[in-house]
Amino acid sequence: MKLLLIPFIALLLVAVSGCTDPAEPTGPTVETPDLSVDGVVLETVPEGFEYLGVHDLEIDTVKTSYADVEGIVNASEGIYNLDSVDYFIIAIEMESSAAAEELITQYKAGFTPLAMGERFTAASFNEHDATLVMKYITAGGEQVPRYHYVWSNENFVFLVKGNTDDSAVVLDLAKATGF
Repeated sequence: MKLLLIPFIALLLVAVSGCTDPAEPTGPTVETPDLSVDGVVLETVPEGFEYLGVHDLEIDTVKTSYADVEGIVNASEGIYNLDSVDYFIIAIEMESSAAAEELITQYKAGFTPLAMGERFTAASFNEHDATLVMKYITAGGEQVPRYHYVWSNENFVFLVKGNTDDSAVVLDLAKATGF
């Protein structure tokens, strides 16, 4: 029994002293790509907004939620909160600027015309043309508006939206992207 205890104590002393070097990798190094897209994490968050986090969006999710088009490289969603209301910045990287424009065209084609008023309104900020999209949801038994701003910048599509009926607040967040 004493003979078994001596090697065990020696091994324990080596382990505790840190005298062992970690093994060198023996196979090829596998790089994990960063799939997040710039623009969803703001350098300067507008006053009152709280940054909650960012996550990657699966390409299938983008196709299902926004437009089923080819050429999607990757996408991310930044989540913000203001006065207990959630806001989202979605950035979608496309293969080309033409693919980005096609995504916007198909996204807008997914909406039916409004019974009264215009669903799409031209907007401009950060030296880019954008589209303000108005849609209605049912909240508390009433139809209430929700607003999205969508635009492209080179081969990127940006969509900013929030669970609010105040398009000015959504515009503030869209402007904060700098794109």
